[in-house]
Amino acid sequence: MSSVSRRDRQIDLGALLLIAIGAALYIVAAVKLHTISLYSRTNPGPPGALVAADQARYMSYAGVGLIILGCVVGVVAARLHARRRALPQ
Repeated sequence: MSSVSRRDRQIDLGALLLIAIGAALYIVAAVKLHTISLYSRTNPGPPGALVAADQARYMSYAGVGLIILGCVVGVVAARLHARRRALPQ
């Protein structure tokens, strides 16, 4: 039985950081979009509100992308560890 190496722990930590940073980025973008959605016809907000909405939307896409990347890194690392563990030594 192989033990978990330091490299495996670092890969897991990297995957966790990707997920946490992606979630934080997504939440920040959601707050910005919510703020922009409070504007109305009588209060249209600043002139660049449409540009800010597009930037917030792309920020939320980036956050979701980082979350997906973190999940993929974690699953691949787990499979590689399971494969090393199953090999006879």
